[in-house]
Amino acid sequence: MASRYGIMHCYAIVIWTLLFEMCLAENVLVSVSDPMTSSAERRYILYDVNHGEGFNLRRDVFMRVANTVRLLRERGYNYVLVLPPWGGLYHWKNAGTKLPWSLFFDVSSINQLVPVVEFEQYLKDTNNDDIDEVIYLQGYAEGWSNGHYEIKYDKRECIDGNKRGWFFSYSDVRALAFSCVSIQGDSNTLADLIERNHSSTSSIFIDRAETILHSRFGDSRYWQARRAMRYAKHLVKIGNQFRSEKFGSNDLSDRTVLDNDWESTVKKHGDALGGDFICAHWRRRDFVRSHAADIPSIEGTARIITKILKEERLNKVFLSTDAHPEEVAELRKWTPPDVTIEQFLDHGSLSDGEISIIDQWICAHARYFTGTHVSTFSYRIQEDREILGFRPETTFNRLCPDEDANCEQPAKWKIVYEDSEIIFQWICAHARYFTGTHVSTFSYRIQEDREILGFRPETTFNRLCPDEDANCEQPAKWKIVYEDSEMYDL
Repeated sequence: MASRYGIMHCYAIVIWTLLFEMCLAENVLVSVSDPMTSSAERRYILYDVNHGEGFNLRRDVFMRVANTVRLLRERGYNYVLVLPPWGGLYHWKNAGTKLPWSLFFDVSSINQLVPVVEFEQYLKDTNNDDIDEVIYLQGYAEGWSNGHYEIKYDKRECIDGNKRGWFFSYSDVRALAFSCVSIQGDSNTLADLIERNHSSTSSIFIDRAETILHSRFGDSRYWQARRAMRYAKHLVKIGNQFRSEKFGSNDLSDRTVLDNDWESTVKKHGDALGGDFICAHWRRRDFVRSHAADIPSIEGTARIITKILKEERLNKVFLSTDAHPEEVAELRKWTPPDVTIEQFLDHGSLSDGEISIIDQWICAHARYFTGTHVSTFSYRIQEDREILGFRPETTFNRLCPDEDANCEQPAKWKIVYEDSEIIFQWICAHARYFTGTHVSTFSYRIQEDREILGFRPETTFNRLCPDEDANCEQPAKWKIVYEDSEMYDL
């Protein structure tokens, strides 16, 4: 009887999901180019990130904010996302500013996800009007309450008291109001904040947007945002030309052809083969100081590269690195004479961000990729390779330190096109008792669902303990919060 109920329950969920998708198809969402929507009804969300954050983390923050805009549009608000100009980044040697997104990405592709506009176009569209309000996101001065992370937000006094902003180096841009909001949450939390407190605001600037998290890291919405971020065509062309000249690599022979439309592109693991070369993303510079225990020596790097080449029966390497030329020269000395190491070197015509993307594009097409521990640059390559359809074992690899040749490899965050796993999470959310797996985001989502449904915490926040530790520490209890008042005390 229980199994029959489970089957009926699954059918009910599938039917509900289909009905929901049909509702979305029936113009429930605000159209990107709705001719009945006047410019007066259009609202803008602008954002910026902590000045010290790098290019590749900023790409991740874009995805979080883009999904906030998507959520607001699904609720009927005609928001347009203003793309923050690039420039002045800490790791960039070129100190250029006011660089448009079109220099790095295919903006028309992003516009299929949510409506976007470059910052300079926004200024023209609004006649350089002042921004209505800046909301500065910050944590809570008191930290987590009782050691528990709670989804919440509150207007608070500014913790650091600093109200200066650079507005991407545009000296004539002004804001009419400024407030600080302490927030613990994700894209959905930010959407709730905007809808509840700022829904009548024509333009809102979210500063320190990296404070919010992904609503569901690695789900189909995450991957839709990532797939929409296709690279600018001129960078793809340069990368493809380099692949062809140095490695005889092309999309047809490498089995890496993509449809013109990211929404219609669906790949399976193993569809892609890659060119006759491997790629190593080798971080040096600041990593030598800050992550010395996690990266190999120059000689150790050469040993790893040589081993991979032997296993893959190849002899060509594309090296993506920030290493000094002297270090690269030493690396070459430690590799066998029949090994060819290639780098993409530009002599001043391209910006740092453009070179970064070209390197990533070439690495994404290698037969095998290995990266650097906790490097967002490596993460973006792994995502590109998932989109292209490579086998995970050729993608999720890292250069191990000399002292730990069998170090733990990166988690395999595989691409998701449809959220079929939500059905299983929904069933688990309705169980009398739930126990999950340590540090599993899948289990986290079930715990959140059970909080929403009102289950007692002791039936929700549990994990499967290892044999050697039957009384292992259980998960932190992230309690649901309604209007900043708790439903129950733990």
